[in-house]
Amino acid sequence: MYLLELACVNARLNGSGRFSLTRGSGAVGKWTLLEGDERHQELLRLAVLSCTSPAFLSGLSFPMGTLRGVEEEPLRAGHLRILHEGVDTSPGEGMKVTGGVRISGRGEVNSLSRVRGDSFFGDFAFRTPSSRATLRRDFLLAYGSDFTAHDGDDDFDFLDPLFRCRRFRTLFSASAPLTDPVAFLASLFHRGARNKRRVPLQTLRKICELLLKYFGLELGHWLERPGAANEEWHGLPGEMHKPLLPVLDAVRHVLDAFPNRNGVLVPPGLILLDRPDLYCGDDFLTAWMAFFDELFPSMQFVATIPGTKHHLAPERLLEKELPLPPLKTQAPRSAVRSGSVDVLLIDVDGTLPNLALMKLSRHFKEQGREVRLARGLSLVPSAREVYASCIFTSPASSRKVRALRDYYGDSLRMGGSGIDIRRRLPPEIEGLPADYDLYPELEDNAIGFLSRGCPFHCPFCIVALKEGPPRRVSDLQTLTEGGRRRKLILLDDNLLSLPQSEELLEEMSGRKILVNFTQTLDLRFVNRRKAELLRRIQCSNTRFTRSNYYFSLNDCGNLPLVRERYELFGFTSRDNVEFVCMYGYNTTLAKDVERFRFLRSLPGAYVFTQRYQPVPGGPPPDLAAFFEGDPDRLIEELISIELTQNMKSMETYYRWLGRFYAETFGRLHMPLVDTIFRYNRRHRKGRYIATLAGLNRYHGP
Repeated sequence: MYLLELACVNARLNGSGRFSLTRGSGAVGKWTLLEGDERHQELLRLAVLSCTSPAFLSGLSFPMGTLRGVEEEPLRAGHLRILHEGVDTSPGEGMKVTGGVRISGRGEVNSLSRVRGDSFFGDFAFRTPSSRATLRRDFLLAYGSDFTAHDGDDDFDFLDPLFRCRRFRTLFSASAPLTDPVAFLASLFHRGARNKRRVPLQTLRKICELLLKYFGLELGHWLERPGAANEEWHGLPGEMHKPLLPVLDAVRHVLDAFPNRNGVLVPPGLILLDRPDLYCGDDFLTAWMAFFDELFPSMQFVATIPGTKHHLAPERLLEKELPLPPLKTQAPRSAVRSGSVDVLLIDVDGTLPNLALMKLSRHFKEQGREVRLARGLSLVPSAREVYASCIFTSPASSRKVRALRDYYGDSLRMGGSGIDIRRRLPPEIEGLPADYDLYPELEDNAIGFLSRGCPFHCPFCIVALKEGPPRRVSDLQTLTEGGRRRKLILLDDNLLSLPQSEELLEEMSGRKILVNFTQTLDLRFVNRRKAELLRRIQCSNTRFTRSNYYFSLNDCGNLPLVRERYELFGFTSRDNVEFVCMYGYNTTLAKDVERFRFLRSLPGAYVFTQRYQPVPGGPPPDLAAFFEGDPDRLIEELISIELTQNMKSMETYYRWLGRFYAETFGRLHMPLVDTIFRYNRRHRKGRYIATLAGLNRYHGP
């Protein structure tokens, strides 16, 4: 992000007014110098408060009320910032947004709200930085004029749930420590110089290059044979220690936020500096600013320096500009926004196109009626008729269903497995071909059933009750519209249990179509012939971007048979074979470990975990004996199983297990917690620990 404008009302020193950092309509100044007085220090603080989630401000230990002017009136600080596509937003969503804070007479801090008329910047969308956002979003650092550094007690593991406020804490308190320079250099030396990890090595190389360029320090040995980090740090000139602390701190936070970014230290963001002249000195300031500038070529800097020292800032820096990213039109969240709607179809929670809605759409269009599709919680007052389909019974889906019923009342007609497993479309509508125009993202893909039903009566599954025994309901010619569609998403419950399954597999192979068996294939019905046919068919993932096979393994009931049938396929480690594994129903931790260890032994196999959700009238989970045996040893064994793919799915299981363990034993299993956050969402580790602290006796590191 870049900061474009700042506005305030009832600030103690700045009163009410606006401050702009733009240069024309297409750029901001890379460096903006302000007067080095208390008023402009307050301006930097207001910028931080305005551009930060209020959730982090509680970690500042700063009396917010002292920033207000008139004590009885609230202070409001708002801003206009521009977001960078792929950094602050998803691809295709680069845009200008506003946000800010309101500090009440009691010092309470809340986000500005358009509903309360808090907007300073017209119709720009409100987007308050979220406390749950990734570390790269709304990237802002701020440094006060005085600070210390951690000395052997730094937290590089995100154990503090308010970790993000470390990015700007020194602007509010001189006692707030910055990154431990010795520990951080030791990490760079270990990962970069010794293990040749790309990003740390390139970072270290850039630091060495610029220390030589601007300060004449030859540190090339850092890239190959660095000594002990403590010796290397204290071997630097003493006058460089304090000026380098914010630099190393900034590098640390950039690497935390962008650990895999191509190009070192180049992401956009905002760095605020209050009186760097106080720790750099006049002789050092010029080179230090140039060093900081070149180290972070895409960062926007705002610094307070006394006007009598502005001449020390390199003129070329003050002339630099950062181009603003091109603005993109934000795609609407729903296909329906305004205007009169004849028939509204709502796909409440599906991850795949909803076949029932596609048939309803065909039915109404053949009557000459206009049909619109919406997704999720869509509230359209002008809709004449509303039909919604809900697939799941999860709490999130149930909340949407309640909200839709409250809004639409008797005019809403609902169906789907999440509403009533016995409700069906009328036969005359069920027999219609699907309307593929309803989901244009399908392109040339087909979707549908060749068969319905399953011969088994698993108590956790609705198929036997909803569909009955296996039966043929369509053919490939119909589903692929005479062969026009070359990719097929097959929704069959248990295709291989059908007596005619070999015949259907032969036809799929002969037609050379790509097939996604999205509901998995039942290995109990596999024989050598079926395995040969399935290997000939182009079995694919849902997006048809790679070869993929799908099976299920919900217990350890017959692992030798699973292995025997699996070996008929001749899979190798180059294949992609996903096993859907239900958890939280009636297994034990020991059985789960046995199941995952077994799958790890199958070449090409990986795990997709799926938590049991009781179907209406179905059995509740039976987990009374889940932790039988030695749970600590079993968890250690579990986290040592390194699956080749889909570890994010395993992390979902780990999180469930971590919470269940804490609820049962009143403590955290820290090796499990460390595993959960080893690679993904590392910045949320402290929040996770703090959340579980309410369930047990654990109160932090």
